[in-house]
Amino acid sequence: MKKNSLSQNFIFYLVYQILLYIVPLVTTPYLSRVLGAEGIGRYSFAQSIVSYFVLAATLGTTLYGQRKIASLKTDPAAQTQAFWQIFLLRVVTTAVALAVYGVVVLPACGAPVLYLVSAIELLGVAFDISWFFQGEESFATITKCNGICKILSVALIFLLVRTAADLNMYVVIYCGMTVAGNLAQWTFVPRYLQRGAVVRPLAFGQHLKPALGLFVAQVAIQVYTVLDKTMIGVITRSDAQNGYYEQAQKLIRVLTTLTTSIGTVMASRVAILWREEKYDEIEKMLQTSFRVIFCLACPVVVGVLLVAERFVPIFYGNGFEEVVPLLYILVFLIPIIGISNVIGMQYLVPTGKETYLTRSVMIGSIVNVGFNAFLIPRFGALGAAIASVIAETCVPCIQAYTVHEVLNFKPIGRLFVRYCLCSAPVAVLGEAINGIAPQGIWGLVIVVIPCIAVYLLELAFLKDPALKFVFSVFAKNKS
Repeated sequence: MKKNSLSQNFIFYLVYQILLYIVPLVTTPYLSRVLGAEGIGRYSFAQSIVSYFVLAATLGTTLYGQRKIASLKTDPAAQTQAFWQIFLLRVVTTAVALAVYGVVVLPACGAPVLYLVSAIELLGVAFDISWFFQGEESFATITKCNGICKILSVALIFLLVRTAADLNMYVVIYCGMTVAGNLAQWTFVPRYLQRGAVVRPLAFGQHLKPALGLFVAQVAIQVYTVLDKTMIGVITRSDAQNGYYEQAQKLIRVLTTLTTSIGTVMASRVAILWREEKYDEIEKMLQTSFRVIFCLACPVVVGVLLVAERFVPIFYGNGFEEVVPLLYILVFLIPIIGISNVIGMQYLVPTGKETYLTRSVMIGSIVNVGFNAFLIPRFGALGAAIASVIAETCVPCIQAYTVHEVLNFKPIGRLFVRYCLCSAPVAVLGEAINGIAPQGIWGLVIVVIPCIAVYLLELAFLKDPALKFVFSVFAKNKS
């Protein structure tokens, strides 16, 4: 393994995640004006239904497959066999999910064409082998294949989606190019698998039980990442409310990517170090993750609170004013999800302690459903946002209590305070400029640029290790 592979993986996966979420965000201003809140809301609700079947089709194999492949890197024959067995397991589970979807959902939905084309995403689960390349720590492959397809999807959307009647065309493009990216990854597989290795693909059942252990955790996570949209649609009967919530969530997901991209990269490395019993190195990696997350998340939260009211009308256009209060609440998910990502995905899953992850997210799911049922009838999408923040806060709190004897949280707490204090001058400066800056895009630029400059100067003056880490990552990659 090359010395700089971790830094390269971080960059490639960050680029991949940005492309994954930034492409929909790039098309958002256009689609908001063409499809409107109602059109976006209809797709958001349909996509939430499909997501349950996608979850059933993956059956926990994404996290399990990544960990399994990473743990077998020193045994090419066993790794090759595991790849084909896990792939076949996904084919079987996808086929079952598609059959149930066709029998249960399509006859009952009011828009069969929309739900039929949305199922393209479900079909793509069988061919998605990103878990293999994540386990191999080959994030460049994932980024290249999916990145090209995402960029092509942008061009197709601008060319072919012209009116509100083109909603189904948008779904075909978005889901179809995702599947194309999955298929493109297969061209790189032969160079990783051992030729002539004895493979028993029909023995895929041995992976079912451990994958199911992670599936339970993913089900719980899905409850408060997708069920929100379903409950908004069912309770409010408003496509617009779902549209507002979808647009706010989309932006927050992009920003959260900045704090969690390091997680998937670290997870594969932690699985290897755990097998080699290098526990001190694992703790150092987790501390680095917390530092980077707080360094990025704290100023991002401040930035969204400062500019949300300016940003929404510029980006989404008229009719999306209700997105602003949603952003004011959902922005706090960024550091919260970052913390739970480090403990859960970077420590509990790679070390085989997913039971604790499952317990934490199940409790969070129950909290989320309860608060959704109480708040959505009263406040609509705003109630769902409040419920999400409450539920997500419960998850890292439970995880921290579970691992407090293994991980020392005192220095982690000091890191959080450090970056909150560094973000305070940014908040003061931004609020002062907000009062005199003109409206429009130039006013937004006038507020944002000085705030970023001040924060970077602070980190440089303090010789902050997080800033050094980021620069070292890019320096190593360039060299």
